[in-house]
Amino acid sequence: MYHVLIADDEPLMRQALEIMISKIDGFEVTYSVGIGELAVEICKNNKVDIVFMDIMMPGESGIECSKKIYDHNPKITIFIVSSYNSFEFAIQALNTKVKAYVSKPVALSQIANLLKNYLIENTPVINSSKLNKLQYEELFSIIKEKDFKKVYYDLPKIVHDIYLEEKTGTNSLKECFINLGYCLVNSMSLSTLETIKFDEIFPIDEFLKRDEKFYEFWMFKVMNFIFVQNSTRKYSLLGNIFDYVEKHIEEEIGLNEIINNCSVSQGYLSRIFKSQFNVSVMEYLHMRKMYIAKSYFCFTDLKITDVAFKLGYNESSYFSKVFKKYENITVYQYKKML
Repeated sequence: MYHVLIADDEPLMRQALEIMISKIDGFEVTYSVGIGELAVEICKNNKVDIVFMDIMMPGESGIECSKKIYDHNPKITIFIVSSYNSFEFAIQALNTKVKAYVSKPVALSQIANLLKNYLIENTPVINSSKLNKLQYEELFSIIKEKDFKKVYYDLPKIVHDIYLEEKTGTNSLKECFINLGYCLVNSMSLSTLETIKFDEIFPIDEFLKRDEKFYEFWMFKVMNFIFVQNSTRKYSLLGNIFDYVEKHIEEEIGLNEIINNCSVSQGYLSRIFKSQFNVSVMEYLHMRKMYIAKSYFCFTDLKITDVAFKLGYNESSYFSKVFKKYENITVYQYKKML
């Protein structure tokens, strides 16, 4: 979680900024003050990552206070908040290491873009690989868009591109993907990982650590984890839903079983689930099952009928129909490609 300090002599402006920042994952307004000198003292004695500094305040100006903050800790990012009639001061600010200036009246989209870029720039991405950074940004964008369908369909190419780049490079694939997954989880500030090591939650099989398909399935688990944690954080009742799904994902499971066992109305569940995943509950279940099925086909000798039954599809023909719907090829074609 990144700690934000707001320094503005207008209480309503401080309140507005705090509300906007609270809507963006990964950031917390830890301090809110009306005097620039107090902001300087707080930055000297406490952990602060970002400062939103009003350019015109009683006493020392925002620019003067920003210089003092930078003298003490040049790693702090400062955004100057400026009205139109103080534009000349804003230009000065840009010449004193201030990251950018925010024009009043402040818009949520402006704050969101600044903080999104901050996350991208300050999350450690796999060494210096430009490709990995691009793929990180693409996955990060999918998470922010809350589009699980893109996870399903875009992930294979993303993993393939990274695999081709890294398998001929100096970095180990294992290190590369662990770092990528950790960066994505860390960027969402998911407290689940504060007491548990990332590689304990998402272990990598030493025998498969050079296999491209393994990393595709592994990254799918990471992305699913992020989607589940983000949605549960917003709608706590989804915690029971996902607990039930995890226990029964390899069984015959449908929407009726979920709503009956979790005591939730179908309409409400469908609505909030769609808002967080951009797919229906049943589409999500099928996507999860198809990824499990593909892992069986890749790493076991199980027959199609056996895989279908293991995943709760009582008829292999129906399983094959669902598989083709989501993969756009038949099961036989998929197995032949392996």
